[in-house]
Amino acid sequence: MTEQSTSPAAAQDPGPPGPALGPLVRPLAVSHFVTYFGDGLFYVCAALYFTRVIGLEPVTYGAALTASWLLAMVLSVPVGHLADRFEARTVAVTLLALAGLSLCLYLVTSSVPLFFVGACLLAVSTQGAMSARSALIARSFPPEQVTRVRAVLIATANAGLAVGAALGALVIAVDTDTAYRLAFGLDGLSFFLAAALLLKVPRTLRTAAASPADGSAVAQVAAAEVGGSPLRVFRDRGYAAVSLVNLILMLHVPLIDVALPLWIVRQTHAPEWTIAAVFVVNTGLVVALQYRTSKTVTSVDAGVRSLRVGGLLLFAGMALYSLSGLPSSPWAAGGVLLLAVTVLTFGEIRQISSMNEISFRLVADGRYGEYQGFFGIGSTIAEAVGPLALTWLLLSHGSWGWLALGALFLVASFAMKYCVALARRSPLVRENAL
Repeated sequence: MTEQSTSPAAAQDPGPPGPALGPLVRPLAVSHFVTYFGDGLFYVCAALYFTRVIGLEPVTYGAALTASWLLAMVLSVPVGHLADRFEARTVAVTLLALAGLSLCLYLVTSSVPLFFVGACLLAVSTQGAMSARSALIARSFPPEQVTRVRAVLIATANAGLAVGAALGALVIAVDTDTAYRLAFGLDGLSFFLAAALLLKVPRTLRTAAASPADGSAVAQVAAAEVGGSPLRVFRDRGYAAVSLVNLILMLHVPLIDVALPLWIVRQTHAPEWTIAAVFVVNTGLVVALQYRTSKTVTSVDAGVRSLRVGGLLLFAGMALYSLSGLPSSPWAAGGVLLLAVTVLTFGEIRQISSMNEISFRLVADGRYGEYQGFFGIGSTIAEAVGPLALTWLLLSHGSWGWLALGALFLVASFAMKYCVALARRSPLVRENAL
C-alpha cells in the first residue's frame, strides 16, 4: 500500500470540479429518493402503528428500537466489509431487499418476539445498505466526483424524506388501521423498488484498485487487503479520530429533530407552527444548496478549510438560538429562530460536504464498505445519545447551553486538521484511494 504523501505538492487541491456526473447517477439518486420516501413515511407513522394498531406497549416499542440500533451499530463494520469482500452492488441490493422483508414481517404478525426480530433485521440491513452503497459509489465514479455524487444523493434523500413525511401526516389525519397498514406496505415496497433501481448500475469490481483476475501485483495486494480482517479499521487511529470528531459534529441532526422543537415550545414565545417552518427551511436549503457547495470541496485540504467555516457557522447558529428565548413577541421570536436555522443549515451543508470528502479520501484502499460502516457509527451514536444529552444541556442550562454546544462544534471543526494529519501519517491510508 502506498503511503500518503505529505509533500506540498500532494497537499495542493486537484483543481476545479471535473466534468458532468453523467447518467449513472440517475438510478442511484432515484433509488435514494425512494428509500428515504419510505423512511419519511415510517418515521411519522411508526410509533402510532405499533402502539395503536399492533398493540405494543410504548416501553416494548422503545426497547426494541434501542436494541435493534445497538445491534446495527455493533455489526456495521463487519456487514460493511461484505461490500469489500464481495461485489458492492449485489450486497446493497440484497440488504435493501432484506429491509423490505422486515417491513412485510411487521404487517403479518403482532408477536413481540417477531417484532424484535423484524426491528433488528430492519436496522442491520438499512445500516449495512448505506455502507454498501457508499462502496458502490466509490467504485463507480472517479475520486474527484464522489463527493459531488454523494451531495446529489443527500439532496434527493432530503426531498424523499419530506414527501414521505407529508404522506405520513395524511395517514395520521385519516387515523385508521387500514391507512397505517397501507403506509407500511408502501414503505416495504419502497425498499424493493430501491433495490431494483440499483440493478441499473453496472456491477463493480470487488476491489477498487484492480480486478484480482488480471494477475497484476496491485490487484493481488488489493485482493489480499480486502480479504483480510474485517476489523482492521479499528487499528487505524487516524481514521478513528476523524470519525470521533465527526460524531460530535453530527449532533446537529438530533438537535433539529428533538431538542429544538422542545426548546421552541417550552423556552420561547414563538408560535408552534415555527417548528414546522424550521424543518421546511432546513430541508429546503439542503436540497437546494448541498450539491452546489460540494463542488467547492475537491480534496482533503479543501474539506478541512470548508469545515472550519462550517464550524464558525454552526457556532453562530447556536448563538442565535441562545437569543431566541429573549423576545416576548411571537413574531420576533419566530424570526430569530428562522434566522438561526438558516445559519445552522449553511454550517450543516459545509460539514456534510467536507466530511464526505475527508471520510472517502482517507479510506484504506479497497475497504470502502468497512470504513464507511465504521464512519457511520458516529451518526448512529449521535442519534442515539443526542436527544437525551441535548435536551438536558439546552432545556436545563438555557442560553449558556446553546453557547456551550456552539463552542463544542467550533472546537471539533478546528480539531479535524490534526485528526487528518494523524491519518495521513499512517501507511494504511492514501488520499486518493481509487
